[in-house]
Amino acid sequence: EENEQSGKRSAAETSAAANAATNLSKVLGPRTLESAPYFFYRDFSREQDDDPLASLTPPGSQPSFPAKMHDILSRPDFADIISWLPHGRAWRILNPRLFESRVIPAYFEHSKLSSFVRQTNGWGFRRIKNGCDRNAYYHERFLRGLPHLSKKMKRLGVA
Repeated sequence: EENEQSGKRSAAETSAAANAATNLSKVLGPRTLESAPYFFYRDFSREQDDDPLASLTPPGSQPSFPAKMHDILSRPDFADIISWLPHGRAWRILNPRLFESRVIPAYFEHSKLSSFVRQTNGWGFRRIKNGCDRNAYYHERFLRGLPHLSKKMKRLGVA
């Protein structure tokens, strides 16, 4: 009786708690109870443009994928199809069907969403898999209103 009043668990209480955790693991699966992977996020939002006169797209060359994405995301006529998240550190495709039929053909040499996603991954964008920003994409150097940061983005090597 004294142990119960002092806050210590009895053997029966400990066993019941262990059984509840085991049952929860069976229902939810073991992966649900694991901690989420941790990604180190560097904040480049205060980084100045090293060469403010240098264009995102040098004369005579094709715009890079990040330059095209900044252009797409700045267009009001595409705001119902693709847009920045309110915090400006990630973007989400709101209407995949219209994105594939209207946006992709206007900016890229292909017309498939799967090819676009492959390009997105190739430039180092990461898809957010959980939480309120689920299915949005982000890159540390791709921020709303700071297109100069994308000058330092590199296409990842092909494996």
